[in-house]
Amino acid sequence: MNNNMLEAPKSPTTRRDWATRIQIHGVLLKKSFGNTSNKWTKRFFLVKDGYLMYYDANEKKDYDKRDFFNIHPKGALPLGECCFREFRDSQQPFCIQIDSPEIAGQLVLSAESQYERDQWLEVLECSRRVTWKSTQLGDEMIRNLEKQGLEMAIEKQDYIDRLQSEIQALSDEKMKSEELERVNHELEIEKKKLESFTKDMQDEYEKIKSEMTETADIMKQVEDDRVKLSRTLDEQSQQLESLAADKQLILSELEHSMAEQTSLAQERNSLSARSQELQAKLADIEQQTDEVQGEKTVAEHRLKDNDERLEQLEEEKSTIQQHAKELESTINDLMSQKELTEKELKEEIRARISAETRLREAEKSLTSLDKAVTSQSHTLEEEAKEEMTCSVRKLKNFFEDLATEAKMSSEAPLIIRHGTLARKTLARRAKTVRYNETKKKSSIFQVFDLNR
Repeated sequence: MNNNMLEAPKSPTTRRDWATRIQIHGVLLKKSFGNTSNKWTKRFFLVKDGYLMYYDANEKKDYDKRDFFNIHPKGALPLGECCFREFRDSQQPFCIQIDSPEIAGQLVLSAESQYERDQWLEVLECSRRVTWKSTQLGDEMIRNLEKQGLEMAIEKQDYIDRLQSEIQALSDEKMKSEELERVNHELEIEKKKLESFTKDMQDEYEKIKSEMTETADIMKQVEDDRVKLSRTLDEQSQQLESLAADKQLILSELEHSMAEQTSLAQERNSLSARSQELQAKLADIEQQTDEVQGEKTVAEHRLKDNDERLEQLEEEKSTIQQHAKELESTINDLMSQKELTEKELKEEIRARISAETRLREAEKSLTSLDKAVTSQSHTLEEEAKEEMTCSVRKLKNFFEDLATEAKMSSEAPLIIRHGTLARKTLARRAKTVRYNETKKKSSIFQVFDLNR
C-alpha cells in the first residue's frame, strides 16, 4: 500500500504546503486499550512535529483533497518520552508497542509488513526528540556552543598570534642558520686556501732544503777541485823550477862548449853535433816550458774562477740560509695564523659580509641619486647640474674601485692580506729567482770544466 510510505515533499507551488511538514502517514490497525480486549480497528495515523495523531479511517480519503490541516484528531500523543519496541501478537505479527507516561496502559499498533513497521519505528524514534525539554536542552547547548566557540575563537586568535610569533622566530632562526651556513662555507673556502698555501710553502721549503744540500755538495766538490788545482800548481811550479835548472845547466854547458870551440878546433865537428843536439833539446825544453806556463796560466784562471765561484756559493749559501729562516718564520706565522679561533674568522667574515651589504646599499643609493639628478636636471641651472653630475660620477668611480678591491682581496686567503707577510713572500721569491740564475751560471762552469 502506497499510503503507508513516506510522503514525498511537495513543490513550493502546490497548495497544500502543510502536507510537506508531515513526517509519515498511513492506515494502521490499533488495538483497544482494554487489557482483555483483542479488538483491532483501522485508524489513519500521521506523525507531525513530535506528535502521533490518529483519525478515523475515512480521513485518508480527505487527506489528499484538504487544503488545511485537520486540528481535531481522535487522539494525539506527544512522542518526547515514549518508548517503542517491536511486538508480536497472535493475530498481528508486525506490531509496535508504545509506552508513555502520558497515557494509561500501552498503545499497540500493527502494520501490514515488516518493512512498513520498520519505517514507522524509525520515524517515531526520530520524532520523539522534538520536545520542549529537548528544545530547552538544544538552546542551552547552542548557548554553550556559542560560548565555547567564542572561547575557542579567542584561543584560536591567541594560537594564531603565538604561531605567528613562532613563525617569525623560526624565520629569524632560519636566516641565522643560512647566515651560519654561509659563514661556514666561507670558512671552508678560507681553510682550503690556507691549507693549499701552507702546502705550497712546505713544498717550497723542502725544495730549498734539497737545493741547500745540493749546494753543499757542490761546495764540497769545488773545495776538492781547489785542493787538486793547488797540488797541480805546486807540481807545475816544481816542474818549472826543474826545467829552469836544466835550462841553466844547458846554457852553461853551451857557453862552456862555445868557449872551448875556439881552443879546440879539432873537436869542432863533434861539438857542433853536440851543440845541435843541445839546441834541439833546449828548443824542446822551451816548448815544454811554454806549455807548462800556459797550463799554469789556465790553472791560475781556473783557480781564480773557482775562488769567485766559491764566494758566490758562500753568498748563495748565506742567502739560502736566510731564505730558509724567512720561510720557516713565514711557516710559523702561517701556523700561528692557522690557529686563529673559529670565532675570530667568523667575526671577520661577518664584518666582510656586512661591508659588502653596506656597499651594495651605497651603490643602490648612488644609483637612485644619479637617477634623481638626471630626472631633475631640467630644473637645475647648468653650472649646478654639471657640478652635481661630476660629484655623482666621482662617487660612483670611488665605489666601483672599492668593489673591485674588495673582490680582488676576497679571492686571496685572509693571511696573505697582511702587508708584512706579503712583502716577505715577494722578497723571498726575488731571492729564489736570483738563486736560479746563479745556479744556471754554475752549471755552465761545470760544463766548461768537463770540456777542459
